Amino acid sequence: MSWAFRVTLERPDGVWSFEAPDNEYLLYSLIDAGLESPMICEQGWCLACAARLIEGEVDTSGALTHYPEDDAAGFVLICSALPRSDLVLRQHETETRREMTQMRIAHNLLARAFPSGKRSGHRRGRAQGVQNAE
Repeated sequence: MSWAFRVTLERPDGVWSFEAPDNEYLLYSLIDAGLESPMICEQGWCLACAARLIEGEVDTSGALTHYPEDDAAGFVLICSALPRSDLVLRQHETETRREMTQMRIAHNLLARAFPSGKRSGHRRGRAQGVQNAE
């Protein structure tokens, strides 16, 4: 059984609300709601989809690059975060990414290396079990 949560997204151009099921990454719920979001890699490497988590809880266990410092600083990558409660997010197309990058530089967290021959196991795109509505 899937639960849906209310997500409020604050941006310079307005405040938007949409429903997000608990088994779908926030990025795709946002797209399904007819909104656009900066995105490049859809895996958490590029930080293009960075947002500030103002209220609520997310599950980032499937994220390719996620650090406890991200949580402590209030950052979330919407391409790899599943909602676990109603949320309030704040996102600015360039400023949020810059702020998250600066925080990671300050904590020496720019990259995560995998042992030679090992893959991350993260798949690009929608979460498991959710079909693309076409």
